[in-house]
Amino acid sequence: MNAIVRWAGRLSPGEAVVASLLAGEAWRLAWGVLQTGALAPIHPKRPDPNRTYPPVSVVVPARNEAATIDACIDGALAQDYPDLEILVVDDCSTDDTAARVSARASVDPRVHLVAGASLPEGWAGKPWALHQGIARARGEWFLLVDADTCLHPGAVTAVVDAARDGWSSVTDAPAPDGGFSVLSILTGQLLPTWWERVVQPAVLGAIMESLPVRLVNSPRFPGIAMANGQFLLVRRDAHDAIGGYAAIRGEIAEDIMFARRAKRHGLRLRLAAGQSLATTRMYTTPGALWEGWTKNLHVGSRLLPGIVMPGLAYLLSAAIAPWVLLFAANRVRDHRDARRMRGAGGALLALGILHRRAIDRPLGVPRRYALAQPLGVLALVVLMVASQLRVLSGRGVTWKGRRYTR
Repeated sequence: MNAIVRWAGRLSPGEAVVASLLAGEAWRLAWGVLQTGALAPIHPKRPDPNRTYPPVSVVVPARNEAATIDACIDGALAQDYPDLEILVVDDCSTDDTAARVSARASVDPRVHLVAGASLPEGWAGKPWALHQGIARARGEWFLLVDADTCLHPGAVTAVVDAARDGWSSVTDAPAPDGGFSVLSILTGQLLPTWWERVVQPAVLGAIMESLPVRLVNSPRFPGIAMANGQFLLVRRDAHDAIGGYAAIRGEIAEDIMFARRAKRHGLRLRLAAGQSLATTRMYTTPGALWEGWTKNLHVGSRLLPGIVMPGLAYLLSAAIAPWVLLFAANRVRDHRDARRMRGAGGALLALGILHRRAIDRPLGVPRRYALAQPLGVLALVVLMVASQLRVLSGRGVTWKGRRYTR
């Protein structure tokens, strides 16, 4: 340790910064491996003819989702789960979402259209829609699915069995009470366009770095919780015990707040990898991406106020530093200094690419997009700053035509 201190004392300020970035990027790579290893995967499953299965209600909040609602319903109808109902809550849409759902309900009795009432004072849109859908549901379990999420065959059986039974793996022991009251998965993300492939991995990767998955899944840390609102399974009695969505009526990040309440009430929660169970395309246009992430990132900054801005500053420095070093090496006359700068820049770049590839691979992003990480991080910083400015100025963030100021 003394030798390290003496070595660090001989470094110039610039060299100390580069050394810190190298250590930080090595740690981020190791942390990413730990995070991935903590997410036990759930795979599609057919019903066991020797088991009885509890009724499940799939609840889909839908506001102006005409472009995606048919695929969402198709995925739910493709399930071979023995006792399934599908309730789509039309949250005062101004497009033909309700008409599309009504047409599907007329030919399949499993599909039900719930005509949502106007948004009451004090409620955020999605909690209100979920509250109304659950009030109509008859299932013992509720599967809450976003309208832009498409279930794959065998998804419902797989998560119900995992939630009821628990499971053992290299990262987890079976749940002592036999299962989990709340189970959420990270769905596969569809990223067909170049701008999605540049921005989405940078933002999603930053989110995954922010919370330790092992602590999220540990009942010993009730204040550390996370869930993915794109796919959330909850047992009816657990939902009722924590007050349902009425208890978090004004929250934009209803999934995370639901998970927090569940853990604080002593319920077992599980966050798992479910890329083979469902896929989601979050945003289909740059405008929707801007609107969606300025909303979500503001919520994140409220939930993790102490680390968001320093974390963004670090990510931006780490993304830009390799290119600055490699460019500057060509301007330095001293060959030894140039070699050191190229070596440091190359090492930072290699660590960054390895880290980015760990994120890109499960998202199906081509390898070459790892080199676009500086652009993705820059977009993340711009989105966060814009989100903060909108809230601080009183304009608030918007989503689906509704404005939120907190």
